[in-house]
Amino acid sequence: MKRFITPLVLATIASASAFAQSSILNNPDNKAYFGIRIGGEVTCPGNITVENVGVDAFKNGGGFEIGGIYNLPIAANFYIEPGLKFYYNTYSLKNEMLDGIDEDITISNMSIRKFGMRIPVMAGYHFDFTNDVKVSVFTGPELEVGFSGKGHIKGEGFDLSESIYGDDGGMKRVDLLWGIGAGVSYKHLYFGVSGGIGMLNMIDDSYVKFHENRVTFSVGYNF
Repeated sequence: MKRFITPLVLATIASASAFAQSSILNNPDNKAYFGIRIGGEVTCPGNITVENVGVDAFKNGGGFEIGGIYNLPIAANFYIEPGLKFYYNTYSLKNEMLDGIDEDITISNMSIRKFGMRIPVMAGYHFDFTNDVKVSVFTGPELEVGFSGKGHIKGEGFDLSESIYGDDGGMKRVDLLWGIGAGVSYKHLYFGVSGGIGMLNMIDDSYVKFHENRVTFSVGYNF
């Protein structure tokens, strides 16, 4: 029996070693490149929490982002990918919450509209199944800075828009999200989906907590 088991073990080890050295996990042709990305996103605001009591006040919204990345190989198929992107997104207050704002006026819609930039720094690994097809997984932090943010209120006889930043606005400009996602590259084309989990409290009040999250579906081109 041993004379059959020993060759089998050696063959298994040799196969595992060959697989580890293959281009799927370690492509010798890896090189740095720039890429452009355009994405549509679903904004997913969290609950507003006051003294550990959470209120599901907001509806999911939508938006988009556009920008570029730089993919830098580190070792084998492991890489670091910093980027710079600009975004615009919105979300709104749920209808059942509108009636409680002011009993004397009728409010039909209240929304948050934001424009700014993002600086992601993702760490990832790609699996090169062929010379043309690569699948990647990645995760890392993302700094988000709001340039402009408006709270838009519309009702019977009025349509108002005010800044959500500053002393009167009550929301913070800077957020730090943790990103996680996956992508597929076919030749120079890129398709990906990622999520961003907000880690900072976006309300400028220590007694109130609120986090912003999102899901992004993106396409791109790698040069």
